[in-house]
Amino acid sequence: MGKRRVGLVRILVGIVLCSILAEGVAWAQREHGHVAPHGGVLNVIGKELGHIEVLVREDRIEAWLLGGGEDTVRSVPIRAAEISLVVKIPGKGQRKLILKSDPLKLAGEGPGHCSHFVGRADWLREVKEFTARGKVVFKGLPQELVIEYPRGYDPYHRAGQGHH
Repeated sequence: MGKRRVGLVRILVGIVLCSILAEGVAWAQREHGHVAPHGGVLNVIGKELGHIEVLVREDRIEAWLLGGGEDTVRSVPIRAAEISLVVKIPGKGQRKLILKSDPLKLAGEGPGHCSHFVGRADWLREVKEFTARGKVVFKGLPQELVIEYPRGYDPYHRAGQGHH
């Protein structure tokens, strides 16, 4: 009887935790319209053609190319081995940063067809905010990338509504 009760409690706790998590994601989507699936910062590409999610940890930056509008959980691979960025750091000038492709193998990505990019730079450890610019061909169209970290770039929702 004790094992059965423990098993039942585990199942109930799992159901409650899943419900809380689902409600948290639903709340984020209702309030902001967009969810950063990797815990990073979303930046709009084009007129919400897509997003680039950016996450900085110590000397490493990761970027994921994602769908547009509220479709931020779908990866969008591009044909590129790297993304070159010019990073402007307030009060410290600018630096160049190269993000190399890091294919998501489980998603069927490979070299030259990738949605995940990674870069490293010692100076990232000291940076709390920056603006970066680069260019990519996204969904077949040349696009300028604008990354505002940690705030996110979204010129279409800045007027106090659901900024990324």
